Amino acid sequence: MRAAKGEGSVPKKTDRGWRGYVTVGGKRKYTKFHATKAACAQEKRELLTRRDDGKLVAGTAPTVTQWVDHWLENIAGPRATTYAMNRWVLDKKITPELGSIRISALTVERLEQWVKWLKVAPTSQRRYLAPLKAALAVAETRGMIGFNPALRVELGPVGKADTTSFSREDRDAILDAATGRNAARWHLALRMGIRPSECLGLAWPDYDARTGRLTIRNQLLRATGVKGLFLQPAAKTAAGEREIRLPRSLITMLDAHRAEQLQLMADMGEDWIGFESGGKPVALMFPQENGKGVGATQDTRLWRALLTSAGLGTVKRYQSRHTSATHMLVESGGDVAVVAKILGHKDSAFTYRTYVHPLDEREDALVDQMDAPRAPYRAPYGANSSEHQRTPEGADR
Repeated sequence: MRAAKGEGSVPKKTDRGWRGYVTVGGKRKYTKFHATKAACAQEKRELLTRRDDGKLVAGTAPTVTQWVDHWLENIAGPRATTYAMNRWVLDKKITPELGSIRISALTVERLEQWVKWLKVAPTSQRRYLAPLKAALAVAETRGMIGFNPALRVELGPVGKADTTSFSREDRDAILDAATGRNAARWHLALRMGIRPSECLGLAWPDYDARTGRLTIRNQLLRATGVKGLFLQPAAKTAAGEREIRLPRSLITMLDAHRAEQLQLMADMGEDWIGFESGGKPVALMFPQENGKGVGATQDTRLWRALLTSAGLGTVKRYQSRHTSATHMLVESGGDVAVVAKILGHKDSAFTYRTYVHPLDEREDALVDQMDAPRAPYRAPYGANSSEHQRTPEGADR
């Protein structure tokens, strides 16, 4: 008896046992060899179900290493740091354990075993899984796999990011301690919330002294597999590259800083090395004393020295951004949309979720005011003034 159209073949007995197949995309997908016809028919029914659910793909699928490498070189975005990180993850974390597996045979359970093998914190689990998830998403769209198993992997919980900030007194103490060359770098961080890598990537063409506006368009970074420091566009989203207006005090500070830097360049002459990115010279706003870029390690040392000078303990550089965001929210009366624009957040809801604690303080103050004694009522006009006596209800007016 022939099988119905689209249901594949009726199991047939061979020298190695019973075997059948189903048709997928015009190609045959065979069952394993079975000792009985019933067992073969059962696997065939399972294959039909998987095919009808879109989870069965015909043909030989590439291995995990082959496909992620293809995705990385030909499909993924061009950001240098992202490429370098994903290349490192593929070579060091994915290939040793998963590289030889066909993407069509990759299961959720196998990925969870891999995550356990990594022995890293939940944040790193997500970072290492990210390129695999993105590459498999493309494979699913193209019909190479039935579904993306990386989307169903159970990962450890990630704790809430530390967004504590300096008090106004501590912030002012840090700003008072920020003197000498590149002092304006810390004012931009603590008052305008510019990220550390964005501050270090600022160049003089980004600053318009006439209008007092600053454009944040680059980050100064170092990445695995990339030699030296380089500039990378700051914009992960349209909001990332942004133009902000500076307060008058910062404009004055930047103008003075520019004049001092030009004098330093003239005094050093040929000893001024400068900085290049992509083979082009870049006039960095906050370079080293010889004009070269400041890396994250050196910047961290300078930040810690600044905190010590202010009599404060050591915290991460990013706390300067948290401090700025917190105080801007308070000083703006909770205008989250404006603060989000200055910080370069795409979604003001993210700003609210991340920096909601200063608004909680304002809520507490508002509720406390509700318990304050009410002032006695005073009529707007003199009580004895016949001119402003209330007209009895129903009387002529």
